[in-house]
Amino acid sequence: MPDTALQIERHGAVEVLWINRPAQLNALNGEVILGLTAEIKRIRHDDAVRAFVITGAPRPDGRPCFSAGDDLKEAAAGNAPPGNPGSVLTNLIDDCLKPSIAVIDGICTTGALEIALACDLRVVADTAQISDWHLARLGSGLGGWGASTRLARLVGVAQAKDLILTGKVIDGAEAQRIGLAQRVFPSADLWSEAMAIASTIAGMNPTGVRMTMAHLARVEDLSKEESLSFARQLREWMAPSRTLEETTSGVLDAHRGRPADHDGRTGS
Repeated sequence: MPDTALQIERHGAVEVLWINRPAQLNALNGEVILGLTAEIKRIRHDDAVRAFVITGAPRPDGRPCFSAGDDLKEAAAGNAPPGNPGSVLTNLIDDCLKPSIAVIDGICTTGALEIALACDLRVVADTAQISDWHLARLGSGLGGWGASTRLARLVGVAQAKDLILTGKVIDGAEAQRIGLAQRVFPSADLWSEAMAIASTIAGMNPTGVRMTMAHLARVEDLSKEESLSFARQLREWMAPSRTLEETTSGVLDAHRGRPADHDGRTGS
């Protein structure tokens, strides 16, 4: 892998963003954070990218590693970028209407966990080592990039307390059990399985994906009536010409073996 702190690969309609500082356990320095931010801004407007993956390069000895979190050495030396670019990055990931997947094996802690929590899905190896050491290492369990908020909303307040207050390290199976991870695989199978998931998502109707992502981003904050109304509004705003008859016809034709175009409509 080239000697750059952020390595970018394209696999069909899936873009893969590799955090590539293996000698530093993929610690998140300014180059990585600003590079991820710039790339995700670009992805938002690139119609050729339908989903993206964030992962970490293996250690020099080959052991897997997602990231050990924010580069504290850079911060201590006064070389960190100004402001709070990590918060900008996690909010950008969170708000993006293109699905994101954190693929995690090895260490994933603190700031790295914040990036993973901002992603739509977390696919992990059974050997993953996931933790939140904000309180243990930095004196506050809130996190500077939204850790306590996103973690509690994802796994519930009680599980978030257990992770943050004790600093315990959990593996992939436990991450899935508490709802932090959606899929867990043996380490040897993680990459192929994660890319299969990403490719499946990238093959979906992109307009439908955007509508679904926009709705699911708000559904927990709305009443049932508000959520139903918002779903209707999204269909009118984002696919006003798409009729039920066209949608139904496309599904039936697909089942009969007729090819569909990229919007899910079948060819004539």
